[in-house]
Amino acid sequence: MKPRGLLTLAMAAQVVVTAVALLGSYAVTGSGFGIAQIVALIASGIVAVLLVRFCARAIETTQDERMAAQLAERAQASAQITQAVIKTALDAFVQTDADGIVLEWSVQAEALTGWTRKEALGADVVNLLIAEPLRDGFRQRMMRLLPELSNTPIGIRFEATLLHRNGDKILIEASSTALQIGGRTIINNFIKDVTQKRAAEEQLIQAQKMEAVGQLTGGIAHEFNNMLTVITGTIEILADAVKDNPPLATITKLISEAADRGAALTSSLLSFARKQALHPAEIDVNELLEELAKLLLATFDKKIEIVTRLDRNVWLAFADRGQLSSALLNLAINARDAMLDGGRLTLTTRNVVFGVREAVAVGAGYAGHYVEIEIADSGTGIPQAILERIFDPFFSTKDVGKGTGLGLSMVFGFVKQSGGGIKVSSVEGGGTIFTIYLPKAETSTLRPAGYDERKVVGGKETILCVEDDRDVRQYVTVQLESLGYKVIQAANAAEALAIAAAGTPFDLLFTDIVMAGALNGRELAVEMVAARPSLRVLFTSGYAHDAPHGPAGATMGAPLLTKPYRKAELARMLRRSLDTAVDAAGDAIPTPYSVQADLEGFLRRQAAEDNATRRPRR
Repeated sequence: MKPRGLLTLAMAAQVVVTAVALLGSYAVTGSGFGIAQIVALIASGIVAVLLVRFCARAIETTQDERMAAQLAERAQASAQITQAVIKTALDAFVQTDADGIVLEWSVQAEALTGWTRKEALGADVVNLLIAEPLRDGFRQRMMRLLPELSNTPIGIRFEATLLHRNGDKILIEASSTALQIGGRTIINNFIKDVTQKRAAEEQLIQAQKMEAVGQLTGGIAHEFNNMLTVITGTIEILADAVKDNPPLATITKLISEAADRGAALTSSLLSFARKQALHPAEIDVNELLEELAKLLLATFDKKIEIVTRLDRNVWLAFADRGQLSSALLNLAINARDAMLDGGRLTLTTRNVVFGVREAVAVGAGYAGHYVEIEIADSGTGIPQAILERIFDPFFSTKDVGKGTGLGLSMVFGFVKQSGGGIKVSSVEGGGTIFTIYLPKAETSTLRPAGYDERKVVGGKETILCVEDDRDVRQYVTVQLESLGYKVIQAANAAEALAIAAAGTPFDLLFTDIVMAGALNGRELAVEMVAARPSLRVLFTSGYAHDAPHGPAGATMGAPLLTKPYRKAELARMLRRSLDTAVDAAGDAIPTPYSVQADLEGFLRRQAAEDNATRRPRR
């Protein structure tokens, strides 16, 4: 009964008792107010006191029962909320006692570790999740942290490496708090998997380090290429002048070969710095690897077995074929050097589709479709202590004098510049696996229409030569004039624009991309082509410039002559630029061969589909 109803009943009972006592006293005495009435009132008062005490106790009991019920209800609701929070939390929840015995194990903990709740409850969490060699050390660490945990209301955070049920290592971040319940210590742990996060951070640190070194090497290579352009060009002139003098001809040949070695060195530096001039196109990676396997079989020791596992339905990749060939050969040679006593080199291809997390994990440029190329050897492996440094320029795992340290850095730079990713896994004494991811080819890229096979010829056209390096500008002017061209010189974009504004006629703009001043070469070309759409443009550069200076608008189809270059290369590129038919708007007029690359790509895909259809099913 509610307290209000109980009090009402008590008051009514008191009134009834008082009335009955008074009526009884009148009936007995038959007179007015006297001793009998006083006795009746005293009896009524005693009854009232008893009723009040009874009601008070009843009210207290009711309130206690209600309070207990409310507390029980709140505790149940709190427990339900707590369980709901644990079940819906993104992190895994593990509850243990002070000895590490599991008391609670959430669904997320099951997903994280592979152990079910039934298997985990009552088990020792250290034996369950820590690798055996590390268990004693981990227990000692937890025993040292337990007093701190008990005295810190906000808990502590720590990182650890756990072992999944299937043997995989998991890097976790744990938030732990301690509760004292009935003299018993309960430890609550929320555990988050940070394996991918740490991998992404390491990729970022590596990328930042490579970018810093790449900026330095790219700048040095750019200036070095300007010098090599002058050296390689002028040595040709000297060689032609002393061709009838054998001793001097021998000297000029030595100089020329040294210049070529210098050009090869800067090419490797630019590959690492991701500033080389690439010519990406559709590549059948299976065909490329089959050619590589034939080459390796003919040149490697017979103790090394070459195995190819090529997916016949692999997509066409989009990359520079020559650079990819060099990269794969470099990796194969490194694998050979790691298998001096023989072993197995396995070449594998497959298609992969990456989400954002997977792309970040391998350092790829974006989520999407990639062609995977894997080169695995059974050699000596790479020590973990130096595994993170193998892509650094001039760092070599080989003995002194047996490697420049640019091979792997060149591979890294080429892959990253191509928009792909690369990863390496190695076990010391158990071999190494390099995996390259290249973007899938989406469209065909037209190939040059045979200009490289043409005889070196000059012309009578007028060329506006824009070059900020004085020595290179003078050398180019001499070479152009020796080919029969008329030359107008400009030291920067401002001078070139002034020449064009004055109405000086010229047929082709030959400009360096990287120049001092407000405008670089590409921006100069865009501005000039906007005024004269039919103007021919030929770029030159010591390295491929980054996105802000990349191909743009009307000049994106203009060819690039990479420094250092020979006179013959200069002559061919000039004729290629001047002889390309264009209309009044500056757009290239299609030739009968303009669909050749698309046709070849279609035929390759058709052949691959036919082979897949004819392949017998097992």
